[in-house]
Amino acid sequence: MELISLIIPVYNRPEEIEELLATLVLQTRRDFEVVIVEDGSTVDSGEVVERYRDRLDINYHVQANGGPAAARNTGARIARGDFLVIMDSDCLVPPEYFETVYRHLGEGVRFFGGPDSAAPDFSPMQKAVSYSMTSLFTTGGIRGSRKGLESFSPRSFNLGIEKELFFSVGGFTDMRIGEDIDFSKKVIGTGVKAVFLPDAVVCHKRRTSMRLFFKQVFIFGVARINLNIRHPRSRKAVYYLPMLFTLGSVALVICAAVWSWWLMLPFVFLMLLWFTDSAARNRSLRIGWLSIWTSFIQLYGYGTGFLYGIWMRYLRGMSEPETWKVTRFFSQKTR
Repeated sequence: MELISLIIPVYNRPEEIEELLATLVLQTRRDFEVVIVEDGSTVDSGEVVERYRDRLDINYHVQANGGPAAARNTGARIARGDFLVIMDSDCLVPPEYFETVYRHLGEGVRFFGGPDSAAPDFSPMQKAVSYSMTSLFTTGGIRGSRKGLESFSPRSFNLGIEKELFFSVGGFTDMRIGEDIDFSKKVIGTGVKAVFLPDAVVCHKRRTSMRLFFKQVFIFGVARINLNIRHPRSRKAVYYLPMLFTLGSVALVICAAVWSWWLMLPFVFLMLLWFTDSAARNRSLRIGWLSIWTSFIQLYGYGTGFLYGIWMRYLRGMSEPETWKVTRFFSQKTR
């Protein structure tokens, strides 16, 4: 049986690493290696790692800051395992995760991605952000549901791949944001199928403020334009919906101000839909209320980022690195 190496890049987040490692010691199957790559942190996770060395097989590596893509490539190079699982440092791993993954590897899976969800003890804000990132009524369900998937691309918060296959495509590129989707497209381009494993779930701790969440989805919108240029065949109608929603909202508000505020009723119906759906899922009226605003942020943040990307790449003819300048306010610490 193949050995799995779990690769985790980290930057200034020792508290998150401790929470993640605490979930790993509870796994029902423990034959896996943990590779933590400290990517130029000023506050490292060394002390945390030492507290878990007697309970987990940990390989802790420190390098100069190069970004999460470079850290993942380093982790792949030093990993002992034949199969790599990549996660973000802000994930928590349910006890059956590795038992589930090993079972699917026995079925011949070479490249997979799994969904993310909110853990029961996440804050109301984290659960609301999780809803807006995974709901059919906000993102089309492309992140967390087989039904919503048109063409599945595993993301770096929960991605697994054969080590040999990882290196055959050259690992992650130097793309600043969206590098995980870029990587997935390269792998899929070789003819290997990306398998969605609905039972290989991780709990992803989302942004804990509206401001940080807006920054995140704005950058995702910019990255989608860069991905469309790198991978023209990956363009899907669902990626344009936030932009259309943003432009449509502006037009609707203008029309309502000129003619009648009754034209704002579509917003009321949409807010009721988000509230009802999220409140029912989370069994919380408070989370339902917060989900209204996180859903607006999801759509407007992504939509404005998408428009910015169009302006920079298509209208001004700027290069991909030029679009990164606006990401400077989105520090690596908030990734």
